[in-house]
Amino acid sequence: MRLLWFACQEYNDTMANSPISKRDRHGRGFRRPIPSKLFRYGIARSNFFQGVVEDTCSYLVDSFPEKFTKLEWIIEEFPPSALDPEFKRWLSDKTNMSITLYRIPIERLGKERLPDPRMQIEHAVISAAAELVDVDPWDLIHPNR
Repeated sequence: MRLLWFACQEYNDTMANSPISKRDRHGRGFRRPIPSKLFRYGIARSNFFQGVVEDTCSYLVDSFPEKFTKLEWIIEEFPPSALDPEFKRWLSDKTNMSITLYRIPIERLGKERLPDPRMQIEHAVISAAAELVDVDPWDLIHPNR
């Protein structure tokens, strides 16, 4: 029994000093990072969401300067009243010419699930902007239809 203990101790000492680290599982090499292809390494969801909102609002300001020159947008995680039976995904304020977008409801509670998360966010931004200026959202996407 004592011989077996010494053999195990010798094996453990050898493995601790070997170039193969403890993370190298059974000689298979290191595992790949956990994040998928949807997220570049080091970029969080909120940064992705903010970038898509900024791109879409810039498109609206550039394409329709007469309607959206004073457009302001705010990004929040949740609406102020989460207990409201009709969970809002955005709020359009015509007096301040601003839209408030709620990230979590837009990403997770969309009525129709679009295959690309960018499309889901763009859809919400354009719908909120259309509500702000009282036009159909399709008129903002395809102005010459």
